[in-house]
Parts: sequence; structure tokens; C-alpha cells
Amino acid sequence: MLRVFAIVIVNIVYTNAYAGYQERIPNGDHVPHPCKPNFVWKGVGHLNMAGGGERNAFGQDFAKANHEWTVEFCEKDSDGDGISNGVELGDPNCAWTPGTVPRHVTGITHPGVCDPWGSAECNEKNSWVKCDSDEFKCPAIHEEGVQKMDFRFPWTNVPDKETTYMCMGFDLPNGGDYHMIATTPIINETRVMHHIVLLACEEDSEQITSPRECSMGLRGCTKAIGIWTLGLPGECFNKEAGFRIGLNGMKKGVLQFHWTNPERKADLWDASGMTIYYTDKLRKYNAGIWITGQVYLEIPPLMPKVVQHSTCSSHCTKKTFNSSIFLTTGLNHMHYLGISQYVKLTRSDGSELMITNDEHYSYDTPVLNQYDTPIEVKPGDSLETVCTYRSISRKKTAVYGEGTFDEMCFGIFNYYPEEAVTAGSCLTRKNFEYCDLFDGKCDFQAIRNMSNPDTKQLTDKVMDKCSYQGECLHGCRAVVIDVLTNHECFKNGLAKGITYNNLLSRGVDDPSTVPAMRFVAAMQSCDCSTENPINYVAQIGDPEIPSSGYTITMSFTLLTSLLLLESM
Repeated sequence: MLRVFAIVIVNIVYTNAYAGYQERIPNGDHVPHPCKPNFVWKGVGHLNMAGGGERNAFGQDFAKANHEWTVEFCEKDSDGDGISNGVELGDPNCAWTPGTVPRHVTGITHPGVCDPWGSAECNEKNSWVKCDSDEFKCPAIHEEGVQKMDFRFPWTNVPDKETTYMCMGFDLPNGGDYHMIATTPIINETRVMHHIVLLACEEDSEQITSPRECSMGLRGCTKAIGIWTLGLPGECFNKEAGFRIGLNGMKKGVLQFHWTNPERKADLWDASGMTIYYTDKLRKYNAGIWITGQVYLEIPPLMPKVVQHSTCSSHCTKKTFNSSIFLTTGLNHMHYLGISQYVKLTRSDGSELMITNDEHYSYDTPVLNQYDTPIEVKPGDSLETVCTYRSISRKKTAVYGEGTFDEMCFGIFNYYPEEAVTAGSCLTRKNFEYCDLFDGKCDFQAIRNMSNPDTKQLTDKVMDKCSYQGECLHGCRAVVIDVLTNHECFKNGLAKGITYNNLLSRGVDDPSTVPAMRFVAAMQSCDCSTENPINYVAQIGDPEIPSSGYTITMSFTLLTSLLLLESM
């Protein structure tokens, strides 16, 4: 039996309707919740933030306007707070038309909710708005012998930038042999908290004794054992399994925060954390977290629908599974452009099973699928992940990345037994399968060594035809295409996905740093050769640089870093 838990119940008929209506009003796909920071009110014209049911004042006026964005409707103040619908939705001049980007895409407020929120004049008008969170229900944490431990950051200043990953290390309980059976979040600064991950670390990993900035991939701490994201009250693991910690399990952990600070405020402080629940009454199996999906995404602006997909092939499950695994929960994960997602399991005999299926995905109201009868995935089975996005209010192309306004496409599953898999993920970059990454087709150690004869031959070939100073020289494009098409370390999207990062991840004092940066800059010198140089200069520093400027910005940053290094 499949049980589905969600923060809201989605009515399919109404949801289909509001998805279409979102395209008929400016910024209709990212109107913020007034009292739940980082939540999006999907059904803008309804009392229910998911859409469906009774309309709010804005929805009533929208219906009277025949669901069209007219000047009269734009100038109207539906919620009676003295601010017109147009101003609240980023179209103060009432000039927006469907299929175009509104004048403003930030600073949006809800046109059906009185502002300022919490003021005496608005409290009664806004009494229908629900601000409470979902209750965490996990009977196991009340069983005899279950203990808990809080991991919290000290008060830490949130950097004044859009996206920050912050990490701090902790010792896991080690006075005995335990299974961790549940986690709950401790959220202090709701205005910036995007998600929290508890990572288990190897015993010889670096000690992080105080909060510091980090990246998603933290060396020596790669195994996720606890995840919280917006809209989830906590995790309650399957009764048959738990994460092994203590004397015979994981002893060290890192708590990783993802802060989202789009207004770049400098006066925010956070002391959030996570509570773990654990017991010495060991369960039958050790649990793990397994992820599948796509790490190459490209979502152009102003698109009502963009579909991206990934297949964890039978080849990869045969290669990375020692035996069957049993999925106990499933969670789809995209960011704010995501509108639908599913993960489909195909057996070796051709039979199919939909194991997650969010027909109407909402990042801040995630659907957690709990499988009362765990779903068996065998070596030789395959899993297809399909993510659909809408970007009607974006001014630039969204790509895969760590930032809140970048995108992702993952299915995240709890499973047992942990020992049945040799890799905690099955990912693709375009059609390249990461399970083949270290099969000897690419010698990453050799390609990183700039004095290696084969690497030197490659770099000489490129540098002979290409410039690292931003010019696309005659003959360069053909050489680059040849490398990207035929070299095992660069083809199938590996260049930008892995190899460039591998080449550039060096210290400033490493003598190979400058040659590596020159080579990468030369390889990218023809990426945007059709760009107008005048527009290029004018766009530097523009926070809303057009999509075609994405690679330009990257190349300019790389070139600037290179020139600074050479001047030292």
C-alpha cells in the first residue's frame, strides 16, 4: 500500500485551472506566502494556497474580469490595502501582456492579502490566512529507550548574498550501538532557511568546529542520513530500518544549511539545527538514502513547459547493486520552476510501476510517499526520472546548480539494506551515466596533471589554435568541437560537468593553476562568439543578465581570476 503525505491536498481540476491562470497575470507563478517565508502561493486567486475551492477577493475580481489582465483589473485594489493589483504583482504601469517578462520580478506581494502583514488595519482582513505548520507524527519516538540529541549552530550571521551553504561538524552519539530512527528540524530564521542536510563523515575527515561556508559536495562527508526541506515536519523512518550510528556505525556528522537571502540582507542571524532520535534497540536493517536524477538542466526563460529527463539504466543498477534494495519513502525534488515530476520503475521483465508522481509539484509543499510495503528494486531494473518546468516569469535561463533560483531534478529515496548498494546515487549528465565515471575511459588523474605527456599534447593542441583572453580565433572552434566530441574526459557533457572543475580545483600556489585556467578559458573562448561586445560589456554586473550571457559571465570571471593571478 502507498501512503502519500502532503502539506496540502491538491484538487486536480482546480489545479489544472490555476496553472493556466498563472500565465494570465504577471509573476503568477511565484507570488509569496505572506507569513511563510520562501513559500509560494500557487493558487493566487483562492483561499487555499494550493488552489481550488473558495476564491479570495483577488480571485473574485479576476473572475469578473473574465480571467484577463486588463488595465481596469490591474489598477484595482482587490484586497483593499491601498496598493493596486499591478503594483503588488510587479506591473505598476499596467503594461504587461502574457508571454512577456513583467517590469519587476522581485518585491512581489499577494494581491489578495492585505499589507502590511501583521498591522492592526490588516489583521481582521487576513484572519483566513493559515500560518501554522504541519504536525510531526512518529509514534516510534515515544517508545521506551528512545533518546534524542539536538545539533544546533551558534548564532551565525547570514551572508548578504542570494545563496549560502554553511557547515558545522558534530559528534554523533557514541556511547553505544544505535539506530537513528527519526529527525525533526529546529528552524530559527524562517526567512532564509531553504533546507538542512545531516551528513555522516569519515573518521579521518576534517574537523569543522564552527560554522563556515562550504559547498554541496563536502570532502569526506558524502553520506546523507537526514534531510529536511520546506514543508516537511520531519522524517520518521520505516519500522524495519534505521541509520547506524555509534560504536559500530557513523560517529561524526556535519550539519549543512542552505540559506536563501534574495534581498541580500546583512542583519539576519540564525541558530537553526536538527534533532535526531535514536535507540539501542536495533532494527532489522541499516537504512540509507539513494538519489537518482539529472545534473544537466537548461530551462530557457518565458517557457510554459520544459521537460528534462534522466534514466538510471539497468546497466547501472547491475553495476552498483549487490542485491535488491527496498524503498521505504520517495520524494521528488525540484526548485521553484518545477511544476510536475515522476519517477517510474521498469522491471527487467518490462513491467512498470510509478513510484513517485507529482502531477502538480510545489517546492514548498512536498509530497512524501511512504510505502507500507517497501518497493523492491532489483539489479537490472531501471528508473526514469522526468521533471517538467515553467519559466514564464524568468528573464534568464535556469541551469542545474546549488542556488535556490537554479534548478534540480532528483528523486530521493530512503531504502534498506544500506549495504546492498556501492553508490548512494544513480545520476546522469545528459546521456552520460555517472556509474561509468571511473571505468578507465577517462584518466582523471592524468588529465589533472598538466605535465603529463598526453595532457600536454592535448593542451598544446588547443592553445595552438585558441586564445585564453576571450577571443574566438580562426580554427579554434573546430579544435574544441573535436575535443568535446572525441576525448573521453570531455565528451557527453563531462567537460563542464566534471573535467573543468577537476582542472580548476587547485590552490593559488599550485604551479599548475595558471596553465589549467588558461586551458579552460581557451576551451570556452568560442562559446559565445556571436555576442555583441558592446552588449557584453554593458551587461557585466547586471543581476538579471539575459540567458545567453550565462557562459559569458563564467568566462569573464575565469579570465579576471587568471589575470589577477598572473599579476601577483
